[in-house]
Amino acid sequence: MKLSIVIVNYNVRAYLEQCLRTVFKALGDMDGEVYVVDNQSTDGSVEMVREKFPQVKLIANQENVGFSRANNQAIRTALGEYVLLLNPDTVVGEDVFEKVIAFLEAHPKAGGLGVKMVDGTGRFLPESKRGLPTPQVAFFKIIGLTRIFPKSRLFGRYHLGHLPEDEPARIEILSGACMFLRKRTLDEVGLLDESFFMYGEDIDLSYRITLGGYENWYFPAARIIHYKGESTKKSSVNYVFVFYNAMAIFAQKHFTQRSAGIFPLLINGSIYLSAAGAIAVRFLNRAILPFLDLAAVMVILTLAHALPDRWPVVQEIGSSLGIASIAVGFMALFGAYDRPLRFLPSIAAPAVVILIGAIVRWAVGGPMDRWLDAALLCIWASLAFLSIRSALHFLGVRGYGLRRKEQERILAVGSKAEAEQALALLWQTHYGLGWSAVVDPNAQEAGADGLARSIRRNRVGEVVFCARDMPWKNIIHLIEKLRSGSTEFKIAQPEREFIIGPSSIESLQDLYVLHDHALNSPVARRNKRIVDVTLALLLLITLPIAAFFVRSPKVLFLNAISVLRGQRSWVGYHPSSAKGPKLPGLVPGVLDPISVLGLREDDLVISRANAMYAKDYSATFDIGIVLRGFRMLGGT
Repeated sequence: MKLSIVIVNYNVRAYLEQCLRTVFKALGDMDGEVYVVDNQSTDGSVEMVREKFPQVKLIANQENVGFSRANNQAIRTALGEYVLLLNPDTVVGEDVFEKVIAFLEAHPKAGGLGVKMVDGTGRFLPESKRGLPTPQVAFFKIIGLTRIFPKSRLFGRYHLGHLPEDEPARIEILSGACMFLRKRTLDEVGLLDESFFMYGEDIDLSYRITLGGYENWYFPAARIIHYKGESTKKSSVNYVFVFYNAMAIFAQKHFTQRSAGIFPLLINGSIYLSAAGAIAVRFLNRAILPFLDLAAVMVILTLAHALPDRWPVVQEIGSSLGIASIAVGFMALFGAYDRPLRFLPSIAAPAVVILIGAIVRWAVGGPMDRWLDAALLCIWASLAFLSIRSALHFLGVRGYGLRRKEQERILAVGSKAEAEQALALLWQTHYGLGWSAVVDPNAQEAGADGLARSIRRNRVGEVVFCARDMPWKNIIHLIEKLRSGSTEFKIAQPEREFIIGPSSIESLQDLYVLHDHALNSPVARRNKRIVDVTLALLLLITLPIAAFFVRSPKVLFLNAISVLRGQRSWVGYHPSSAKGPKLPGLVPGVLDPISVLGLREDDLVISRANAMYAKDYSATFDIGIVLRGFRMLGGT
């Protein structure tokens, strides 16, 4: 047998299905076998493999044994002359296996080989070719010199940035995301070190391959997509600790005696520094807009302070920082920091602030003329808020766009039938599209240059490739050539079940993308909580009166307390044991639409009613259900 392919999976069912589809396409007539080792997934991965890929040799572990041990389980029984360790969140072109094996057979000293990897946006992944993380190389990476001088022979050795991306070269370290290995080499140098639970095992094995007298190669003629870290997000603090712990194990194993403990100490210190950095980056990513708004309000108030005769209200309302903080708090309450950004909260929040102030001023009998000055200050603040959001949008700052899903402009590349199916699915998951067009994959406009022109001319936000109509290698080529900071690239699967993007899976069976008012949006969750708390307080205040209209005043009191504590909601899903679409999480409800509206309680009705409640949620609907089912608030 020529090739054994080993894929270790953990809770990435949709990516695994796509990966297996491309793997079998690439195998073609080659004599090969495919192993899937599942580390106790709970998302139906095992069932999917059994149903759709019965030819796969499946190993379903009853516990998560880690990456190294799971790979070794399959390698020990593999029959191939060559072994490929492949991540499930990858897309393999039809020509990859043929090209790689031809290269390996022409280079008998090659013990391992890595290919050119691009991410889901088309960007080159530097881990496609890496150098050995010696104490010096690791130090340069930890202090940031590698990032500052990525192509330097001295400072950029971690990713061998001085080597061209499109030329084959001998390298030191292979990536475990796609690692071709000669089985004979593994027999000599040993399998993956199982002391590495996740990360670092590829570095250790690559190093042992070179110590065994073999070579590792980077081979860019074979290209794959690696969505990179769908099961473990690399910006997370957990990733930082797991990764650097793996580096510490590697250092202790190979460098401790030579560096007298300095390198392990450096690595351990970097764990905490990098974790702190990860926390800081995540915080700043969310806090940058509130900080900008805070600064804008403080600047406006400071300028107003310079005109005391014209702006006496500024002296009355207190310090700039205090008022700016209150303004930002109201902005957050009105959803000004939800994604995607919206203009309305930037106008509504200042307007409500001035309205509340004017009402209070009127209630205490104070003069209203000064509040006209305050109103003008709020108008200035609104203009500042709008300007900040517009600037972030037009500068293309990731995560701060103003375009909503239902306004997205989409280009589908595929036959008319497949493209229309893909657009229909996106229309439902996006709840409408701003603009869409179809390009036949055989047309001249379907080339990289033609698509690039169309993307620029029509301000396209998403490009969807229909895998049924296009070779996988062509899709990979186009995504790489069209790489952009603002356009997303997605692949519509041949069976029309779902569409996969870099960080998204869109399917009617799993409600990953819902309308702004759906239960998984920050706006809806905040509104629902406000409604719950407000109704609970009103019911507690009016309990002596409400007690006459419910079955049990005691149960009503206990339900109100549970709602205030966040343990329950006034309205929730109807309980059902039947398997339905994946819905946003929600605490149990005191009431549910099925019971209150008197609908038939069979599995189909319950599934649809729960899905509709999740998709079309509104605060007014909750209030309506509470009013109609008021008597049931005290027990059924």
